Amino acid sequence: MNFPLIGLHAGIGELGALMFFWAFIELIGGHTSNIRRARLAVLMGTVFLVGAWLAGGFYYVEIYGSEVKPFIKEGPMPWAHGVAMETKEHVFLFLPFLGAFAWGLMQRLGHVMDSDRRARVAALYATGSVVVLSGAMALMGFLVSSSFRAALEVMLP
Repeated sequence: MNFPLIGLHAGIGELGALMFFWAFIELIGGHTSNIRRARLAVLMGTVFLVGAWLAGGFYYVEIYGSEVKPFIKEGPMPWAHGVAMETKEHVFLFLPFLGAFAWGLMQRLGHVMDSDRRARVAALYATGSVVVLSGAMALMGFLVSSSFRAALEVMLP
């Protein structure tokens, strides 16, 4: 079974994570030019996260529940749905809002981040959280996909 939406979802999500990583690195420098680039990266990253949200949500509603989940639950790794996918569902709902929060923080505090260490640290935490959660999402997605492949190997000769 070939599901191109998974590739689209994962690719867009990874681009979003990459943009937030870029912003995180720019914020470490803390200079005005770095902060301008970080603001752009956070905006682009948030747009990518929303795109991944839409592609992943459509896949989950239209395909995963009826075509993939039953194989996983009957396969050799049923915990992948119960643990990884259930966690992924909740983080998935939260992540674009965290991205939007980071963008709002960058907009509101952008002009003082080069002089206010606390504002920059807050932006570092926000962007860093998106990077870490995006990495966890990718790992959980890998576990779910691997459990589906393992189930297919067992169930289909």
